[in-house]
Amino acid sequence: MSLLKAFLFSLLALMVSNLLLVIIVYASFGRFDIIISIFTADASTNLFYQLFSSMGHAIWVSVDRIAYHIVNDNLFFLFLSLVVLVAPLIAAIVAGRVGEKRIHSFFGVFLTSIVSMIVSMIMIFYIDPYDILITSEYLGNGALFIVVGGSLLNGLIFGLIAFFTTKRK
Repeated sequence: MSLLKAFLFSLLALMVSNLLLVIIVYASFGRFDIIISIFTADASTNLFYQLFSSMGHAIWVSVDRIAYHIVNDNLFFLFLSLVVLVAPLIAAIVAGRVGEKRIHSFFGVFLTSIVSMIVSMIMIFYIDPYDILITSEYLGNGALFIVVGGSLLNGLIFGLIAFFTTKRK
């Protein structure tokens, strides 16, 4: 039961924190039309991307994007790239605090990463621009490797954060 609780709280924290952080970034830069389009125009694809795909991004691609936006002094896209790292961190801490055992917290976050990987893979196959958005590559150039490898690595990294933030042994 503790594993299920850690998984559900991790998934819920990932979805809520990702959506709230994206809305905060868009609102702070005055892009209210994009906030409305998340919920209206192409709502199913854009909303699924905003809710689930933050752990589907490979961490090395996210760090590369952050470095690129720092060098080019593009603050808006820097904050959007930081959301991809901060939302899973919040989910890992929540799962770590909710889980009754350390291993349950770890596997709760790891299962959240697997769910994010599956949603990202479905979006890559069926929606055109998402392979470039999630992986910065086309599908034929290894986007699946980046999604699968990146999701598993994110599950390991953020799972270890959840493992070490659990109060109980």
